[in-house]
Amino acid sequence: MSLHDPLIRKLMTRQDLTRAESADLMADLMRTDAEGWRFLAFSVASQTKGETAEELLGMYDGMLRLTGTYDIALPARSMDVSSTGGSGVRKINVSTLTALVTGDLEVAVVKHSFFRVTSVTGSADALQAVGLPAPAATLPMIERALREVGVAFYSPIFVSRELGNLVHFGLLLAEKQVRVSTPFHLIAPLFTPLKLTHRMFGINHPGQFDLIVDVFRGLGYQGAFAVRGLDGLDEVSIAAPTRIKGFKGREDIDFVLEPEEVGLKRAPQSAVQPADAHESLGDFLRIACGKETGPKRDLVALNSGVVFFLTDRAPSIEAGIELAIRRLESREVEAKLRTLVEQMGLPEVLEAARREYLSP
Repeated sequence: MSLHDPLIRKLMTRQDLTRAESADLMADLMRTDAEGWRFLAFSVASQTKGETAEELLGMYDGMLRLTGTYDIALPARSMDVSSTGGSGVRKINVSTLTALVTGDLEVAVVKHSFFRVTSVTGSADALQAVGLPAPAATLPMIERALREVGVAFYSPIFVSRELGNLVHFGLLLAEKQVRVSTPFHLIAPLFTPLKLTHRMFGINHPGQFDLIVDVFRGLGYQGAFAVRGLDGLDEVSIAAPTRIKGFKGREDIDFVLEPEEVGLKRAPQSAVQPADAHESLGDFLRIACGKETGPKRDLVALNSGVVFFLTDRAPSIEAGIELAIRRLESREVEAKLRTLVEQMGLPEVLEAARREYLSP
């Protein structure tokens, strides 16, 4: 008998699934539901009841059952910095730039990279515009980038064909303009077939903090933060206080961070919002190349400072911000981007973008 009906019916009666049941259901959907209708039924039932951490962990397990753990050599410490997206706040590519700033040979950053869904430009859009087609990254490419640069961009949905039915479901929702939240809006950016040690994850709903932190504990991270600005930004915000909740080793973390507390001047959201995709891409390149000194650069430095603090490469967030600014001003970040493009992309596209956006 198919697993779909009894487990979906259980959700419809507002009963929680066990982690094992959720894993079985997810794996079964991934293998068999090419049309997406059972994905939709599951999504409605799950959202109506409300997901538990055990159910999200089971979904993660079910996906990993299909993809397997990627067979690449990772440094002793590695992490992802990403967010749920869909916050409704227009923004620059904060987490992509943060990955470039913070990734190094001590703590590698392996970042999810998706095309635009709700933002002005998605991570994959920005990277492609500067000659780095992240969805085309193969496992050998990722491994080399981590070994030589300490940063790699990829997407499990492009690397692993086993996730094809989930991709189709997402495209179906987009095609039919079904703009409702599903459990997959959480699990897709959370899921990775890599065994990472740390995570910083932006959330778009204040009720998700405990849920996401419990998932991070269940996945065995050494340290993980969930972050959300009180202005709704699914990053650490420079326009408002930000709640940061999670853990570093055995230490529980839960506090509200004010930009002024770490030496930064608060700026309104309008000061860090690109008007359109063209401006967003210009912001991306100017920040990466050390040509920006205003609040948009400070927003990236702030998020990077939290990452440096999380991974114990800075004793405080303020010290982490100072480290981030030094890396940007010294053109270390620009050098990382150039090396990645030379290894995995199209240097001529990067040079064309530099002429367009950085010319006096």
